[in-house]
Amino acid sequence: MSRWVACAGLLALAGGCGSVTQVRGWAGGPVSAGVEGGNAVVSYTAPQPGWTLTVDRGRIDGDTAILWLTAEGSTEGPEDRTVTTATWAPPDGGHFRCVQAHIRLIAPAITQRAYRPAAVGCTELN
Repeated sequence: MSRWVACAGLLALAGGCGSVTQVRGWAGGPVSAGVEGGNAVVSYTAPQPGWTLTVDRGRIDGDTAILWLTAEGSTEGPEDRTVTTATWAPPDGGHFRCVQAHIRLIAPAITQRAYRPAAVGCTELN
């Protein structure tokens, strides 16, 4: 029951059940999360081309895939927003309905090394 309450609370903070949205308080750039074909998918809009988004680890808790990801790149030069996407499939073939994404940013001008809640979603990304 506590897992459901925690997930429901996170979804409410993010803006509603079933939505694909960034979590309120995240200030690292646009992020969305969702489920596609049984995989967890997270999309991050980086400030410049060349950024990577990698899944560091993931697990399933109830009906939610919880992912910890690293977005890494450069912040030098003119802004040219570029979308990068990471996909995660549970190694044991487990099933989930929603995705929680926790992201840390690594770049020369950014000192955020801790994972922060960034997005939650329960639908396919468009």
